[in-house]
Amino acid sequence: MADPATALSGVLLPLEQLHLLVPAAVVAEIVAYAEPEVASSWPDWVLGLIPWHGCRLPLVSVEAAMGSPPSAAGGRRSRIVVLHTLDGEPGLPRYALLVRDTPRVVSIWPEFLTVRPSESVNEPFVRLRVNLADGESAVIPDLDALQDAVLAADGHAGGI
Repeated sequence: MADPATALSGVLLPLEQLHLLVPAAVVAEIVAYAEPEVASSWPDWVLGLIPWHGCRLPLVSVEAAMGSPPSAAGGRRSRIVVLHTLDGEPGLPRYALLVRDTPRVVSIWPEFLTVRPSESVNEPFVRLRVNLADGESAVIPDLDALQDAVLAADGHAGGI
């Protein structure tokens, strides 16, 4: 049996075609979907800006950032997940991801995590593809690369 002391806490974020697995510590808040303010100078994977606690955050479609067509935003079950950046970047302390349904907290035991081969050599924003203990597959995103891309897009768009 797995030692409970070795379990890591993660959050499984349901997207259209896959699930993202992120550390629970990076999730600032999960909120109901609200239509973003369109920001035409941003790349198409940034759906717009959303208000959050007195600031405006870029709302990212991870599928579109990974090269898939952006799926239709919104929907009754859609949620927005606000993430802390990993390094506390002053220019972008947080950003948001659009997810298709309510995320769920999962306990992860490293000894039951199976790494799957990547579907291509160069998958943007993918750190690993894994199978969880229950057989469910997930993508561990490269949050550093995603944050850098949002920062770069912000610089081209003229700031938030």
